[in-house]
Amino acid sequence: MVIVSNTFQWKPSDFTTMPTTSLSTTGAAVMFVNVGPITHSKHAVAVGVEGYLQTASGSPIAGAQVYLTYYFEGAYRTQVTTTDQNGYFQATFPMNWTGWLPLTVTYFGDNQHRGLTRVESVAGESLEISPAFF
Repeated sequence: MVIVSNTFQWKPSDFTTMPTTSLSTTGAAVMFVNVGPITHSKHAVAVGVEGYLQTASGSPIAGAQVYLTYYFEGAYRTQVTTTDQNGYFQATFPMNWTGWLPLTVTYFGDNQHRGLTRVESVAGESLEISPAFF
């Protein structure tokens, strides 16, 4: 069970439309590594997600767009973020949560790397949260 709080004010323009292109099927295989929650230290709840995009041999993929899709306010929402030189990506969501948040992580690939879609179940903190926070 996921408990979601939409304590943030986001506009529809903060989300993106998922591209309709197919995932690349050529090039080096890739993987998402250490995909997990970013937590708000004061309230011990998840507020976003972070991880790495690497080749199967462990080389980082820099400058790649990673699409993150989740269910929020009655619809599937997508955000996009770009990996840094270490293949690291992060995104802050318009809500925080406890429990497990289903998240689809997608990289479409390019002429050197295959595309990949993976469904993650990202844990929010399972600590008791004061109702006043929500």
